[in-house]
Amino acid sequence: MSRNPRRLADPIRLIVSVEREVVEAVDSLMEQGRYHRHRNRAEFVRLAIERELARCQSDDYRSP
Repeated sequence: MSRNPRRLADPIRLIVSVEREVVEAVDSLMEQGRYHRHRNRAEFVRLAIERELARCQSDDYRSP
């Protein structure tokens, strides 16, 4: 999986809808200035998707 969003080999645009509270929570986290200060919403979502995909593909993942 990509570690640099500016160097994606074959990028595709993905449009998602989430609740306003989720967007506000992401914005608040980025404004706190910790790890996510230099990122944007799209990068936050991309990383979340990659982490969830890796978690679901792991051997110890149990489906709900």
